[in-house]
Amino acid sequence: MKNFTIIIPIFNETDSIFTLVDEIKKEFKGQIPEIIIVDDGSTDNFVEKMIKFNKNNLRVIHHKKNMGKCSAMLTGIKESKKKNICIIDGDGQNPPYEAKKLMNFWTNLNESEKKFALVCGNRIKRQDSISKKVSSKVANKIRKIMLDDDCNDTACALKVFSKQDYLRLNYFTNMHRFLPALFKINSGKIFNIPIDDRKRNKGISKYSFHNRFWVGILDLLRVWLMVLKRRRK
Repeated sequence: MKNFTIIIPIFNETDSIFTLVDEIKKEFKGQIPEIIIVDDGSTDNFVEKMIKFNKNNLRVIHHKKNMGKCSAMLTGIKESKKKNICIIDGDGQNPPYEAKKLMNFWTNLNESEKKFALVCGNRIKRQDSISKKVSSKVANKIRKIMLDDDCNDTACALKVFSKQDYLRLNYFTNMHRFLPALFKINSGKIFNIPIDDRKRNKGISKYSFHNRFWVGILDLLRVWLMVLKRRRK
């Protein structure tokens, strides 16, 4: 796992992030990947607690203000010293052993398969509220019809890909919601890996139906036009 960087974008996740990092270190033991936490302008006590935390195999990057998850991801990816990236949320809902599963899957792909490949976590039993499950199901249905992106659960944060390929994409705000379509546009293959999901035990979700669905409509149309352009070639 030495060729991987695990990037964890966070915004006010002090209650869960330190437990998650400890879990990651225990899961990977002697093969701990580079770990980068991107603090996206948190307003809780993350900075104070971080000072006392064991920083071995861990880098922390701070945004002075909240820039959004996509910007935090980009910061971490650019700063990564490794060629392969694993994205995981800081809320602890994605178990580190599932991150390891996706990374092992990537490692076993041959080099030709890795070109613009995207390995996606596919939550089998999603541990979320009814409203989040329903809104996600509706959004997934619309997205799959319009984009034909081959992804079963694009809202799952857990993903693995090549740093080089990601940085070749044309960046735009909220593009993290459409990575399967963007990678497929570039002739990449999407791999859906069944994973466990855990309940959020600490902290508060930053997402709701309104800030995930309605805000993403314009971005969905933007990516749809990109897909149509690609199909016409």
